[in-house]
Amino acid sequence: MTKSTALTPEQIACVYAWLAQLFSHELDTQKLAQIQSAEMADWFSTLKSEAALCTEVQLLESKIATLHVRHDAQLELAADFCSLFLMSDKQSALPYASVYPHMKQANEHVKCLLLEAGLQSHDAFNEPIDHLSIILELLSHLHFSSGELHLSLEKIEILRQKTLDMLLQWLPEFNAQCMRYDEFGFYSALSQLLYALVQLDQCPLNFVKPR
Repeated sequence: MTKSTALTPEQIACVYAWLAQLFSHELDTQKLAQIQSAEMADWFSTLKSEAALCTEVQLLESKIATLHVRHDAQLELAADFCSLFLMSDKQSALPYASVYPHMKQANEHVKCLLLEAGLQSHDAFNEPIDHLSIILELLSHLHFSSGELHLSLEKIEILRQKTLDMLLQWLPEFNAQCMRYDEFGFYSALSQLLYALVQLDQCPLNFVKPR
């Protein structure tokens, strides 16, 4: 099955890279201002042109709008990030593939995928290699690479599908835990957008060429 999408490979790559950043570190004051900016609102309008993402983008927009009236929004979001992604108790959504059932070999699996793509994890990001953000950066790289004529599109497509298949073995549970434990709902909205994007991306895509 092939799906048509209103987004370009570069736009999908940017969404993956943006989500990777948001799942890797707490939002500082500058990044919080960025997601509340007019430029970001324009970007969300672009994403809503893809029907498969429209509902999730609207949910995220509603959570961002609520941040304007949330007391100490930056500090509260930092606390949300910490409780969801950095705690080891049961009321969390740990962003590491290897903590989920049947994913004990995830570190080696991700390492192999990165090697196939000619990448390695960045030393400045002091997290295990199976962190969600590293996997999303890989998917971003593969979508950017699909537009480079000197690379094998067949090889990129095979590697993209392998990465998506691995991610989908644990992303649904990660998303469910975000929805269950993120009381405010900003990171839950992000995880739902990510899940919708990965489901869209799972099928070979026909990209609409810009006019």
